[in-house]
Amino acid sequence: MRIEQESHQKSVSLKLDDQSDARRFFRVSIHLPVAIRQQNSDVLISESLDISEGGILVKNNQDTKLKKGDTVKVHIEGILGEDQEQMVLHPMRVIRVEDDKIALEFV
Repeated sequence: MRIEQESHQKSVSLKLDDQSDARRFFRVSIHLPVAIRQQNSDVLISESLDISEGGILVKNNQDTKLKKGDTVKVHIEGILGEDQEQMVLHPMRVIRVEDDKIALEFV
């Protein structure tokens, strides 16, 4: 189940798509710049596709060496501690790597 959210002043519109798979968390479609720092210090620059309390789905737009189970540190531009003076890196685990997307969970 995916939720797309559009906010205009005080009204919020939610749209559920036809996906029938059950998920633990509601997902919000949001496109923000994302930096994924791998354990070897390589950085993958990408864009989020959706986010939930449990994790984030990002575009896989480069030849990545990430694989399921890898731990990474992720910076999501515009949310999650963005008001702090230093860049916030969130520890995450790679759940799935596909040709066009990478699924990450917060750890």
